[in-house]
Amino acid sequence: MSKDASVNKGSDRLGKIIVVGSINMDIVIKVPYIPAVGETILADEVSFFHGGKGANQATAAARLGGNVHMIGRVGNDEYGKSSVDSLRNNNVKTDRIQFDDTFPTGTAYINVSRNGENNIIVNQEANGNLSVQDIMNNSDLFEAGDICLIQLEIPIDVAIYVIELCRNRGIKLILNPAPANPVINEYLNDVYAVIPNEIELAALVNSHISCDNDLLANSKKLLEKGAVNVITTIGERGSIFVNKDTSFLTKAVPVQKKDTTAAGDTFIGAFCVAIYEGKTIKEAINFATHASALTITKEGAQESLPTRAEVEDFIAKMKIIK
Repeated sequence: MSKDASVNKGSDRLGKIIVVGSINMDIVIKVPYIPAVGETILADEVSFFHGGKGANQATAAARLGGNVHMIGRVGNDEYGKSSVDSLRNNNVKTDRIQFDDTFPTGTAYINVSRNGENNIIVNQEANGNLSVQDIMNNSDLFEAGDICLIQLEIPIDVAIYVIELCRNRGIKLILNPAPANPVINEYLNDVYAVIPNEIELAALVNSHISCDNDLLANSKKLLEKGAVNVITTIGERGSIFVNKDTSFLTKAVPVQKKDTTAAGDTFIGAFCVAIYEGKTIKEAINFATHASALTITKEGAQESLPTRAEVEDFIAKMKIIK
């Protein structure tokens, strides 16, 4: 049987951001460069950080001022307890997170090169045991939710159920299709925003990307599936936004790069908060772009996520520089 991880139910104002997603312990391996297939190299250093795309995005949104509730599963182990404590300490409501006695907490193995690039291998464990029943047991959260955010480090049937539940409840659903699973394409009708990176976008539509025109064409394929807005993050170049009416590029903010691990998660969490607060799409992407830039100047996933004050100060400084 699972146990409740609650301590901080507290009183909420009506609106909320609901995050359904993964919670991991990240094992970060510093390497000289990302190794090729079949290559053996020596690590510079190994560190442990709280992570998981769901937990990262929930923490990012909460640190930026969102009223965030998270649904997920961790193992009944030290990694799980530490992960829930970290979320709680960052003002994420954790009463809907379950401690799982069957599976250990998920882990992610992240290679980070000396120039800040990374690749990631995720071992789902308890995340893979999140069920549709878990969502049904917490359906009251969706009665007053403004925005729901999901990723695909959870079972695909759970993601599909959440999408359909949000559609029926009139909740804005933001989907980060990571890791990419083309099955989700058939359930994008009325999804408010799909936010992949360019590799995930190509995988979703079974295509290739060699230029910005490919990005636009592939984004439009997701619009044809019913997505309302598509925002593709393109690393050091920024992001490309597409909907049925318009498209535009938002350039990345140049910073000294240390670790790009949580850059995308920060972008998505920040975007959710901005939309939640009533900003336009363009304003939300600008806010998310600056928050993401700050993240890559620090190491770790949740440990590198900026506060609202830090982002606002950074935006103000960048305006002065311009």
